Amino acid sequence: MRNGPILVAHTMKKLLFALWSSLLAIVAPLFAADLSSFNGTWVVASAEINGDAASGDQIDSIVLTLRDGKYQFETGQATTKGTFKVDFTKTPATMDVTETEGPNVGTPLAAIAELTAEGWRACYALQGGERPKEFKTSAGANQFLAVYKRKPGTAPEVKSIRALLVAGGCCHDYAQQKEILKAGLEARLNVRVDLVFSPDGSTKPPLPIYGKPGYAEGYDVVIHDECASDINDPAVIEGVLKPHRDGIPALNLHCAMHCYRIGDPNDPAKPGTPHAFWFDYLGLQSSGHGAQKPIAITFVDRGSPITKGLADWSTVNEELYNNIQVWGDTKPLARGRQDAGDRPGQNDTTVVWTHEYGPKKTRIFSTTIGHNNATVADARYLDLVARGLLWATRHLTDDGTPAAGYGPVSK
Repeated sequence: MRNGPILVAHTMKKLLFALWSSLLAIVAPLFAADLSSFNGTWVVASAEINGDAASGDQIDSIVLTLRDGKYQFETGQATTKGTFKVDFTKTPATMDVTETEGPNVGTPLAAIAELTAEGWRACYALQGGERPKEFKTSAGANQFLAVYKRKPGTAPEVKSIRALLVAGGCCHDYAQQKEILKAGLEARLNVRVDLVFSPDGSTKPPLPIYGKPGYAEGYDVVIHDECASDINDPAVIEGVLKPHRDGIPALNLHCAMHCYRIGDPNDPAKPGTPHAFWFDYLGLQSSGHGAQKPIAITFVDRGSPITKGLADWSTVNEELYNNIQVWGDTKPLARGRQDAGDRPGQNDTTVVWTHEYGPKKTRIFSTTIGHNNATVADARYLDLVARGLLWATRHLTDDGTPAAGYGPVSK
């Protein structure tokens, strides 16, 4: 090694051990954010420190086990453990490691990481240095770069997606629809759907999530299927939105578009104004609908993985929601058309779309379709909603199929 007189083999082995013990388990969320799970067992394909390659005998004995934000690092001589956090809003993703058992307890370590074709790689700052900006090291930089691959004979450990379905309120058969949705999604995906339901049929249903901004803790996605147009307390609405502003993705079905309205719902929403709280989140403002008639659904973005391969179809009698305003960064996926009847100019509107919300660009999927039980139970509707859920949680491949491990599960 170029710095042999200084970085002798004993020092290198000791430094590598300290690094691996505190750093190696950082990317479990990275994989989950990129269509699969990073939980499992890893080995080191290659590594370098300060521009010098680590030798095989220095890395061959290293085994790293990742599970749900925690790690265990083994060298054959000792074992250390810790936790980690990753910020996916940055490019590349930033990460911070905390050792809880081992020689480096209390010493923070900053790094960057990204996926590779065979696994992932990370570049770390040593001894409390500044976070690296690129995936390379050089003499005197006090940085460490490692490339990881799965341990031969092991496979990804895929966890079921945890979804919270919120249902209840005015004008719909939520008692049945929540069960239709739960059964339909769980039959199509590796997902567990938990229910929060209020049988109250008013426009102010006393849903248990109100006043509890931490209601989505532990869930990967929230499905909003409530109808609560007269819940208009800004503090309550902020509490409903908080998990999504903090990064938990969401689906919004049918009357969820008409919930949580402050002020005149027919006044075009402007981002930042009080009555736009919910519309900012949805990426589209709707204020009403006409008579129930069949809706012809046409997919307008056939390149999206959500719609790829799906065929246009017509519903039974359904409500076509109007579009007061569509946000500029919203991506329409499908339009719906009805006989004009008494609503000329509102008989052809966006009915399926995606949006990214808040500072963390949280993924939001929405459809205004889904008033009647027959529509909610339609395989074409459930297929569409299932894809929206996979997209929102980053488990949908580019060709519109579930990522490995996230399709139907045998029971």
